Amino acid sequence: MSNGKLYRDFFYPPFSVLDARQGWWQTRKRQWLDLGIQSELGRDDTWESLKSIYAVKASHIKNSKHKDTPAWASTSIFDPVLCEIVYRWFVPSGGLVFDAFAGGSVRGVVASRLGFNYMGFDIRAEQVAANEKQAEELCSAPMPKWRCLDSCGKSIHRHFKGQADFLFSCPPYGDLEVYSDIAGDISNMPWDVFAGSLRHSIKQQAKRLKNNRFAAYVVSDIRDKEGFYLGLPEVVRSSFCEAGLKYYGEIVLLNALGTLPLRVRGQWEKSRKPGRAHQNVLLFVKGDPKIAKQDLGDTPCNDPF
Repeated sequence: MSNGKLYRDFFYPPFSVLDARQGWWQTRKRQWLDLGIQSELGRDDTWESLKSIYAVKASHIKNSKHKDTPAWASTSIFDPVLCEIVYRWFVPSGGLVFDAFAGGSVRGVVASRLGFNYMGFDIRAEQVAANEKQAEELCSAPMPKWRCLDSCGKSIHRHFKGQADFLFSCPPYGDLEVYSDIAGDISNMPWDVFAGSLRHSIKQQAKRLKNNRFAAYVVSDIRDKEGFYLGLPEVVRSSFCEAGLKYYGEIVLLNALGTLPLRVRGQWEKSRKPGRAHQNVLLFVKGDPKIAKQDLGDTPCNDPF
């Protein structure tokens, strides 16, 4: 842990840029993943969609000068340090995190280990089963919960009657990674249908958020087949605003470069397309942010380790 005053007071400096490349961040991430988090479990049937991505990563690691590269470095996984930061910043003690596009186990495991309640939806039964198995091995009360449900239909109203203290998710990035051929899985939809379904889901989620509470979505823009941006962050931003929340801030998450240096030369020399090395964390508030801050209080989180 860094010894700076901002770190001591806020766990991480509350700037508009989060730098996942820092040594502190990577050390903290290793602590989380060394618990045994395997968020890639449950994706066996998506291998055809993902194998080209993993092949590049595996090649990069095989050719790395670092012989002791940990196994988790070869797989795609949501960053647990980002989870920890936003939970500490935006969730009241014992509060409920609602995640409409849960995917792997990371966001639920981190919430539980910090002492927060968590409810995640995922459309794939195999993913939910894998997440639950991870939780049994790594978590105690409050146990994270997942349900096998379609977040873009009417499932949120039918199956989630409570109200959340924080909305947090990372929706599919269009069809960049197709997770299944299940009807209702927005990752296999054409862009216009995808965007409309995501808007509908966000409006449903907003109704399940308590007043005077925050929401955060992690997104990255994606390109069409001609290489032009489609505007995914804007779809998310406008959807939350149409649902009655206020757009409150944006954080740029600088990602570890990974295989980007291997890939960027070709795309730059071919079409002058820069390599995207960041994601956007879009922040929203429902109600009064000052009251929301008061409700957060200053109760420290559990020690996750």
